[in-house]
Amino acid sequence: MLYDLAMRLPLAVLMLFNALFVGQDIYAHLFLGRGPTGLMYGTTLAALLATEAYLLLVATLTLVRHRPVRKLGGVVPRAAALVAGLLPASLAWLPKIPPTPGRQMIGTLLLIAGLSLSLISLGWLGKSFSVMPEARRLVTSGPYRLVRHPVYLASFIQGAGVIVLYPSLAAALIYTVEVVLQVLRMRYEERVLRETFPEYEEYTRQTSARVVPGVY
Repeated sequence: MLYDLAMRLPLAVLMLFNALFVGQDIYAHLFLGRGPTGLMYGTTLAALLATEAYLLLVATLTLVRHRPVRKLGGVVPRAAALVAGLLPASLAWLPKIPPTPGRQMIGTLLLIAGLSLSLISLGWLGKSFSVMPEARRLVTSGPYRLVRHPVYLASFIQGAGVIVLYPSLAAALIYTVEVVLQVLRMRYEERVLRETFPEYEEYTRQTSARVVPGVY
């Protein structure tokens, strides 16, 4: 019990800590007049609200999720999950050139789309949410009826939005590494789900796409 709590608390605290700063940005945007004006006011506010909802949802699901039925052993699967989860935060430390209005609009809309898909997918996943390759409950309905890993698709869309907003060689390299690690995470998760749930094999036949139907 204590071990399980120790595994839950750090991620929940990190998400809540980040949510505090995003909340401050939302307050400044709404009441202090900071941030863009015009059409970008609404899209920026939508992106901030979606980010806040995402952080709070991950924190909540981390605390209330089911205990795992099975865990995938080995250091590499866990390291891949950990690095993939933390790597996007490094983009915030890169030098940023103010985006043009066109790039700002496209990048922000991609962020909103990715965050919205994350909220839908995580909400559907519910207490089966995992960061490490672990099996809790098998979810095959909702967005999981269309692709097997909609949360990772959402992260790819969000990453593309950041690249559009702040293009650089370093950002592109981080995004490429992130994609590779997320693909590895998919395979590790599928392995533990296949070992745990006999019906998973049938699910993969019915839902053949991992992230994009007809592509992968």
